[in-house]
Amino acid sequence: MRSLDVDLRGSGELRDIPGPFTIERFAADLREIVERLEESAPVVVVGHSMGALVAMRLAIDAPALVRALVLVAPVPASGAGFSEKGAAYLRATIGDAAAARKWLARTFHGEPESEALERLGEAAAGNHPDAALQSFESWTKADFAEETRKISVPSVVIAPEHDTPEVYERKVAALLPKAKFVLLRDCGHYAILERPEAIAREIEAFIDEE
Repeated sequence: MRSLDVDLRGSGELRDIPGPFTIERFAADLREIVERLEESAPVVVVGHSMGALVAMRLAIDAPALVRALVLVAPVPASGAGFSEKGAAYLRATIGDAAAARKWLARTFHGEPESEALERLGEAAAGNHPDAALQSFESWTKADFAEETRKISVPSVVIAPEHDTPEVYERKVAALLPKAKFVLLRDCGHYAILERPEAIAREIEAFIDEE
């Protein structure tokens, strides 16, 4: 099976690509990539957190290109639901590596491995500040929950136990017509780093079931 990881504009190798840095633009970029992989479409789209929101937007905008969705700790399409105080705190971490690491450490279950935290910190620091701020405003204030009810492809929502699993079940899985909900034990929001093997097994089992 072929897999492809993608940098969003404003981050990674695409750090200097101009905006807009919105969920809609990210989904459109992903659509262009999939359309260039004609022999591979439709594809299984895997997304974590904000990436899961991009995956859902793609499935709505280009359903013929999406075979299935794997959504890990997904931001709901109704927005993140932060208080204004919480949102202001997160905005303040943009461009502040120490503050970003402090916040990211809280998203793990227990003490994060220093290597994993360092990788996250480097990734966060590598984002263009304008991209980080504009994308934050886009995903925290997303408002297309009702549209996700039209997603007809099989989906799996993988919810870390020590995050907000009830939100993922109620605001994401419950809206998707063909969603399977999986509670992943002993991990927090960054389950992709805490329990990567378990997530890989869930993805493999999900694809085999199709």
